[in-house]
Amino acid sequence: MALSSGGILVTWCRRLKIVLSSLGCTVDVYYGLFLGYIIYISRADGLGVDIVGVIASSPLESYQKYSSGFSVRGLFYRILKVSDAVLAYRIHESRGLAPFSASPLIRLEKGIYYFRYASFEGRITRAILEYFKKNDEVKLFDTRFHVSEVTFKSIDLKKLLQESHPYDKYEVEFISPTCFRRPCPYIPLHTLGFISRMLRIIGRPKSTYRYYPLPDPVLMLRNICRLWREYGGVTVKSRKYTRWLEEGGVALSGVEDIRTIKLLHKRGKAFIVGFIGKARLSLPHDTYDEENARVTNALLRLGEEVQVGVNRTAGFGLYKITKQK
Repeated sequence: MALSSGGILVTWCRRLKIVLSSLGCTVDVYYGLFLGYIIYISRADGLGVDIVGVIASSPLESYQKYSSGFSVRGLFYRILKVSDAVLAYRIHESRGLAPFSASPLIRLEKGIYYFRYASFEGRITRAILEYFKKNDEVKLFDTRFHVSEVTFKSIDLKKLLQESHPYDKYEVEFISPTCFRRPCPYIPLHTLGFISRMLRIIGRPKSTYRYYPLPDPVLMLRNICRLWREYGGVTVKSRKYTRWLEEGGVALSGVEDIRTIKLLHKRGKAFIVGFIGKARLSLPHDTYDEENARVTNALLRLGEEVQVGVNRTAGFGLYKITKQK
């Protein structure tokens, strides 16, 4: 299984035989932790993100793929509750940016499925790996899934930023429904001059938020930048970058096959709308800045792993970069 260069891949089958296929890390960032038969090469919290993927077989015939992430998230909390109940409670009750994301359930072929978790905290990663060390079955949609393989990689955000490229064109395919929250009215603080410094002290005027189920590079990249700033531990000049972004640094240059999907949640009492399809992003020449272009590249690559927007903990916001130049 191919993973990004410089990452860490640990693969084991149901007999828990370990294959350490690549190790691209430095001693001062990573340390080894032996978990029974599993060797977990952990990073220090605040320096990157861990990705744990699960391949499993199941007789499941049909399911709602776009809303399947809610079940994958439910499994996440069950796993965490078994391994670390205090951590499960803290994350579940937190109202801030969640330190994890969950993919939807993806059918690879008949009877074979894949899902993954991204974690910004080593404690979450250890809890998930501990669980799969002891269990080779999970339950989704009231159906048993037999775990045949688990993959693990760790992404060093400092290295991701150092190896970023100043591309000015991208094509992004949104695979699962994606939606953003947009404040109304939205007034960037940098446009207010000295008043903005006062507002940072006394607080912004309260905004009404609305869901925005369409591709928007500003909302998308601001969301990923917030995650980086909250958990990354590697300095990105976020205020400078956000200002450049809001002044037209990244533009939506085209879309293809964009459509919205309405999903019911909580037994039909609430609904969520998200879009899927392709969007083309460009960095216009009149605002182009190489440093910010590299930050954009790093953020988009991080977003591929951790997802973006509303409900990324329930399978929303999964995308891949299909073209970049």
